[in-house]
Amino acid sequence: MTVVTPRQGADNDPLAALKEVHTWSAVRLLDRETAAVELQRRVVATLRPSEAASTETLTPDPDRLVYALRQIGYSLEQALADLADNSINAGASTVLIRFVCRDERIVRVIIADDGAGMTAKELQNAMRFGSDPDLKRQSLGKFGMGLKLATLSHACTLTVGAWSKRRVSARRWSLEGIGRNWSSEILSSQAAGTLVRSPLHPVELSDTGTVVIWDDIDKLPTSKGGLRYTLRSIHRRLQLHLGMCFHRFLENGRLQILVDQQQEGEAEHRIQAPITPLNPFAYASPGRAGFPKVFSVALGKEHRLSIEGHIWPPNAESPEYRLGNRAAARQGFYFYRNDRLIQAGGWNGIVQSEAEPHGSLARVRIDLPPEMDDLFSLNVQKSSVVVSPGFTEAVLASEAKGGMTFEEYRHHAHEVYRKKDRKAARAIPLAPRRGIPRALQRAGRDLINPEGGSVRGVDILWADMPEDEFFRIDRVGCQILLNSYYRDKVLCGLKASGTDAPLMKLLIFFLCEADFDRKGSSNEHRQKLKKFNQLLIEAVQIGRG
Repeated sequence: MTVVTPRQGADNDPLAALKEVHTWSAVRLLDRETAAVELQRRVVATLRPSEAASTETLTPDPDRLVYALRQIGYSLEQALADLADNSINAGASTVLIRFVCRDERIVRVIIADDGAGMTAKELQNAMRFGSDPDLKRQSLGKFGMGLKLATLSHACTLTVGAWSKRRVSARRWSLEGIGRNWSSEILSSQAAGTLVRSPLHPVELSDTGTVVIWDDIDKLPTSKGGLRYTLRSIHRRLQLHLGMCFHRFLENGRLQILVDQQQEGEAEHRIQAPITPLNPFAYASPGRAGFPKVFSVALGKEHRLSIEGHIWPPNAESPEYRLGNRAAARQGFYFYRNDRLIQAGGWNGIVQSEAEPHGSLARVRIDLPPEMDDLFSLNVQKSSVVVSPGFTEAVLASEAKGGMTFEEYRHHAHEVYRKKDRKAARAIPLAPRRGIPRALQRAGRDLINPEGGSVRGVDILWADMPEDEFFRIDRVGCQILLNSYYRDKVLCGLKASGTDAPLMKLLIFFLCEADFDRKGSSNEHRQKLKKFNQLLIEAVQIGRG
């Protein structure tokens, strides 16, 4: 094929450049992208002046700029995940998220950690818009903007106190200060000391640590259901998002994230629950033998990426599969960077329908090595990945050991979904899961299904409920919910935790086990459960007396 290239003289005439490049593009049908780039280069070249008469510094209007930054689109859970990234980078083992309330409103959010803290100079850098990010390979930071943008997406005032090397420092941003020519407050030593020494149990900042405070909150409204409902909804969202993003850190004990609430002016606080890991690949056995499959993806001549194609078992009901009752939308790629989950599902252009139900069981785990940062871009919220040009083609061209193609893998996942049998699912035995210690979970699985097959996990969790209920069975969610109103009475002074009262939880599990496979519930059975509730409430009251 004869290739026509733009003539040299077109550089001096934008219209001629447009015409010539259009002709070039028409001939080179397989290279339209290159033609478009050439068109842009030549037209811009003709419009750019050869020399400037003068220059002028155009300082952005701080109010308008900050207004735009506040609209960037951080959800609450994304914002708090960004701050947790900073805590992990600082080597923290505990992160506390506290919601301070007044008059049925959330008026302050506190995020504290026991990490390395910051010196005064490091804090100055951290508070600067466009600060120098931590570019170490193991770092979770990327842009040096998360602290500020995460805060401004929900609050008008940001205060940060840090304790490091026996010195304490604190700084504050407010919308008013930004409007005064980017004026940041430097707090006095006394005020800074008060911040880091405030009661933040279980986080202790006596040696090192950081506390971040959001004030003047204007984007966390109380829902129509009231403050209690709002806080419960927030906790569910945090459990889903933070449990997913940091599940590797939570699973191996590197990190614990605690959420609590406090009334303004009161020292007491209430631990709602620790964030528990939510591993999108935590199934007992795959949906088809021989999986997962590892595919080798060639990205150019220099880079090769290994990706794992998983198939979930059919009829799964666990929180790890449902991921907020959006299992179909959660199929696709799961990108990790330095053990932090960035993207949870989505096919990045490989398939036309991102949430087609027959693909619900297909999940692909991808760990992005630091040396490939240039090939995969993260959005500011660190919630999705923009793949490099050619990624789609490279994945589709990849093969697993034995010659299986990626399309064949997806076909297997679709086939397993189509053949699912709900009657067979009922034959899979139930076993207690979240809510009791891991050792008991393993022992329960071994006793209930000694051959090592699949089990349906039942979570036994504390929740806010009316006082006339001691427990509730959630068949859809595969949960047994216990009334947190009676938690203190059950524990009799023992410390509350995510795995407390294991004996009582196991007994109630065995009491309710048969209810999960009932097709319906008769009035007689409902009355029976109501009597069980009443008796348990009376027993607890007598036990306290």
